[in-house]
Amino acid sequence: MRTILYSLVCIVMVVTASEAKRLKAYSFPKEIAAGQLGVIIFENPNFDQVIARTKCDAEKLNSWVKQDVPILRIEQKGKQIYTSLGSYQSMGDSCIATFMAPVALEAGDATLYILNDHDVSIPYKFTIAPKMTCKLSRITDAALKPLQKFTVVGEGILPSQQLDTKVPIKALDMNIGYSKLAPADQYKELNKRMAIDWAQIPTGDFLAVDQGDKHWDIFVESCGIAKDGVTLDFICPPDLTTGEATLTLTTRYNNAEAAKSAPLKVNVQ
Repeated sequence: MRTILYSLVCIVMVVTASEAKRLKAYSFPKEIAAGQLGVIIFENPNFDQVIARTKCDAEKLNSWVKQDVPILRIEQKGKQIYTSLGSYQSMGDSCIATFMAPVALEAGDATLYILNDHDVSIPYKFTIAPKMTCKLSRITDAALKPLQKFTVVGEGILPSQQLDTKVPIKALDMNIGYSKLAPADQYKELNKRMAIDWAQIPTGDFLAVDQGDKHWDIFVESCGIAKDGVTLDFICPPDLTTGEATLTLTTRYNNAEAAKSAPLKVNVQ
């Protein structure tokens, strides 16, 4: 009898292990620096749950058991670090999300797992880069249009603090009648005012727009995800003219310039 029971337990254990689900990662950064955002695409663990959210900063992990989306476990040199996903988009049988490589990671090899309260992926190897780099890949629109929102796609992005413009706009309205200005003048005055706040941000992404002798430093309006990188939204300066312009992304980390992209040429309509 004991032999039979033991055999049954072993069979159950083998069946359970063989049927355990393994979440699949379809795409993830093969190399990323600690503190930077990356994009990961993986198997959707819950087809019935539709989730779409965009975030510019890193999601704080409170309790992974209660998360509505999976989290990541990263292992390196005997340490385990759990981190949550920021921007997240479910797309049928797959999901695309951003994550921040924890700042506690060191340069070298690491291993990534995707997990929730009942599923875990196989291990995926990747590398923590010793130095931050950033790259602008493309804009999602055909061309920039003055005073219109445009979206850039990039790699090596840092979590960006979104600045609240309500108080500065209220002050500008009291001082110079902001609400009565033409849209182009509103943009110029607000950009000038917000530059004061940008200088005080220790970590974030800053975009420079250049065309001839025109130079603009503009701030992030919102963030999101694309299959080939993190997306950042900006408003195009008002005085650009039809032709070519360049975009350059600078990342600031701990109050110092950490990386700068090569200029990306774009068209202006």
